[in-house]
Amino acid sequence: MTDRVKVWLRGALEAFLAILIYTVALGSCMALLLLIISIEEGGPSLSMATVALTETITLLTQGCGFTAGALTLTIIPLLLTGLLIWMIRSLVRRLGMSVGGCIAGLVVWVLCSLILMQGSQTVQVDTTPVILLRTSLVFLLGYGWAWVRSEPFRQAFTKRIKESLPIQVRRTIRLGLTAGLMLLAAMLVAGLIALIVWVALYHGDVGRLFKLTRMGTASAVTTSLASLAWLPNLIIWTASWLFGSGFNIGGLATFTLWSGHASSLPSLPLFGLFPEPVSRQEVRLLLLNLPLLAGVVAGILLLTGPWGVRIHAAVHQAGLKSRDTAVCFLMATLAMALTWLVTLLGLALLFQLSNGALGRQRLAGVGVPIASSLRMIGTSLGVGLLGVWLLALVIAALIIIKDILIDYLRQADTIKNSAKAKNKEKHNQSRGQGRKESKATDRADTPRQVSSTRRPGK
Repeated sequence: MTDRVKVWLRGALEAFLAILIYTVALGSCMALLLLIISIEEGGPSLSMATVALTETITLLTQGCGFTAGALTLTIIPLLLTGLLIWMIRSLVRRLGMSVGGCIAGLVVWVLCSLILMQGSQTVQVDTTPVILLRTSLVFLLGYGWAWVRSEPFRQAFTKRIKESLPIQVRRTIRLGLTAGLMLLAAMLVAGLIALIVWVALYHGDVGRLFKLTRMGTASAVTTSLASLAWLPNLIIWTASWLFGSGFNIGGLATFTLWSGHASSLPSLPLFGLFPEPVSRQEVRLLLLNLPLLAGVVAGILLLTGPWGVRIHAAVHQAGLKSRDTAVCFLMATLAMALTWLVTLLGLALLFQLSNGALGRQRLAGVGVPIASSLRMIGTSLGVGLLGVWLLALVIAALIIIKDILIDYLRQADTIKNSAKAKNKEKHNQSRGQGRKESKATDRADTPRQVSSTRRPGK
């Protein structure tokens, strides 16, 4: 009984420490930000709003939007969300995990969320059950992350998988998941690079917007640093701008490779980073076809790469028509399909998490148009993977046809040679019989000639 109580207390302590450390760190940053703005702007002190703002941002980190006057904010700061989940995972791994501890920690987390809701001075967009559900999901994600990374779980999971799935199925799943996650990471890295380019090109526009809002240098710097909480959201939007159908700022503006303007947007400095359309048609075509090229590269690596199925090795060892080659080709096909599926599901999840609202009417929908972006990226990526698959199939068919033609020509040549040999043999046999008959005739005729020649002598 005492051990069970200790487990429960440990789980409750993990949840309490996680929310305490996060809110204290976030509150310190909010207090510093409000203090700098108050000193530089010379208005009334804003430090009194630190606690309420910290509670509101803590709930927003867990996906709970709020409304304050004309502002309705539901865009999740994904960087803060990732840090919060990582903190829960670190504490759980250090202090220990169990089912009872998870339940006790979840109860404490829900109670802390209720306290934050009561202390917040803003109106929450969602109802109380929805808020508690979302905050509980954040805690369970952190706890589950720690559980999955634990050694006992990994050993039990690996043993169970080895017992239930053949090695070919395990390898196919591993290849598909690895390739899909690598494609996702590559798209996000490309989005980060494009975002850095935006900053280099349009930082002057951001500075002009800061001047229009009459914000001082220190306030501008601290506000820019605070905007980094939404850096993952911007990276995801940039990836959609590169490979998909761009992103929308409500009904006021749409930014894509071929269109985009920020004249009708509010004077938020962050909006100054949003780009102008790409003027050159060649560059647009290249950027839109990057998922196709990524699919081609992924397909080639899955077929012949050092970590792929290495179908060429199977062909050299067992032949093209062997069972091993057919199994390798089937594994590569299923891995390509799984790669495509994992990439699209990952993008759909990222797009959904990065979207939100900045208002109620014209700014109600901010973010990526999920359906159109997924359709563009999925089509391009699928064409690349399918092209490699069809190319491998065509090459295999050509090799089989070549082997069939070579075998046919060899058989025809063998039949022709055998026919020639038979004809030659028959010819030789007929010539031999002719010689024998001529010799027999000569032997029969020779005595008659002798006797006829001897008669006159007598």
